[in-house]
Amino acid sequence: MYYNTNYYQRPKVVQTLIGVNIIVFILQQIFPKFFIYYFSLIPYLITNKYFLWQFFTHMFLHGNIFHIFFNMFALFIFGVNLETLWGSKKFFSYYVISGLGGGLLHYLINTNSTIPSIGASGAVYGILLAYGLTFPETVLYINFFIPIKAKYAVILFGVTELLLGLSNTSSGIAHFAHLGGILSGLFYLKFESFVVKRTKRVKKTRIYKTFEDMEKDRKRERLNELLDRIREKGYNSLTESEKYELDELSQWFRNQE
Repeated sequence: MYYNTNYYQRPKVVQTLIGVNIIVFILQQIFPKFFIYYFSLIPYLITNKYFLWQFFTHMFLHGNIFHIFFNMFALFIFGVNLETLWGSKKFFSYYVISGLGGGLLHYLINTNSTIPSIGASGAVYGILLAYGLTFPETVLYINFFIPIKAKYAVILFGVTELLLGLSNTSSGIAHFAHLGGILSGLFYLKFESFVVKRTKRVKKTRIYKTFEDMEKDRKRERLNELLDRIREKGYNSLTESEKYELDELSQWFRNQE
């Protein structure tokens, strides 16, 4: 997995995301019906009116002050270290893909629902997954006082969201959106790891081929040198070792054909 080694980069994306979420939340309080109808994730509108932008915009809306506070708090706590380590470009793309994945899974489970879904929770759960995989031994405190290592917290939250989603509890929480954020984040990291490994293999192959070509050129040059001497002075002008070398080189090139 590739990481940006610029550890002193300011977490600009985290700061910007928090700022945008706060601004949108304020506007949402002023124009609630407009924002909920057009920018929340309403599966029925996506299915029947093709409001596809809602997969993206729902991440910036929140239900109340506690909803936005805990999402932004988690984004800040876990996101700063990840953005500093990864760099802003990768962090932003990961955040968006996790949020889109969360919205998509929620939509697929509820394709004709008219209930709006809002919040950055899908993206935040993706960030939590990445944090747990990147800093697995870090101790987190659930509800501020229950200690648990990050790698176990990720498993706990993932299993919890799956069970709550399958139980179909009427809690008003889009559990499958949370699970979708986790799964999308995992897919992103695995795919990136695959691409990086494949790229390294290709580079190694290219280097190998370069050395192979260099060796081939060296042997061709030596073969031409021996043949030129034969043309000028005859075969017997070669020493026994050079005759043996000539036979070896000739045989090698015949095998290459």
